[in-house]
Amino acid sequence: MSSSFTTGYSRYVSLMKIILPAAILLSVGFAIGWPYLVSVGKEALSYIDYSLPEIKENRMIRPHYLSTDEKGQAFHIDADWAKQQTNDLANLISPNGSMTTIEGQTFNLKAKAGAYDSQTKILNLEGDVILTSTDGYFVKTEKARVTFDNKVIEGDSYVEGKGPSGEIMAQDGFKVENQPQGKKVITLKGPSKVVIHKLKKTKDSNAP
Repeated sequence: MSSSFTTGYSRYVSLMKIILPAAILLSVGFAIGWPYLVSVGKEALSYIDYSLPEIKENRMIRPHYLSTDEKGQAFHIDADWAKQQTNDLANLISPNGSMTTIEGQTFNLKAKAGAYDSQTKILNLEGDVILTSTDGYFVKTEKARVTFDNKVIEGDSYVEGKGPSGEIMAQDGFKVENQPQGKKVITLKGPSKVVIHKLKKTKDSNAP
């Protein structure tokens, strides 16, 4: 029995020679490393809470606005990003969008920058503003204002455009208003030029 006890005790001593130094090293390492871990944790929280520009400046990446006008006609606006100025007003970078009338026509728009007011449903566009429609019209200007409720598009900057019926140019801006049955009225401001294309005559299929 004494031999067995001696052998077991020797193994116990050998095992403790390994465990105790390891435990001491872990304790020392933990004591040294804990302040560093706490510091890293604080820095990470600080970075997330305060340093991200998206959080500091209320920015939204690729925002999407979807709504309807007073007649229930849908419109939507997208952008690369937006910065919320107030609860209703947001500044937009590279906005683009569309609005559809009851008659089925769709107006598409895009610009370098813009500002959208969700309360008044007015979109102001600035910089390489391009407006197009499904019936073939193309308008280019530097600034424009879109009032979605009454489907009015207008601006006070130089504008040029073209479409199936002709070409337009105006020094001081334009105004596009929708009329019943999908008709549009375009008002040109200041010195203007209008070129009317002649309509191509179609051959009467009943003619001899």
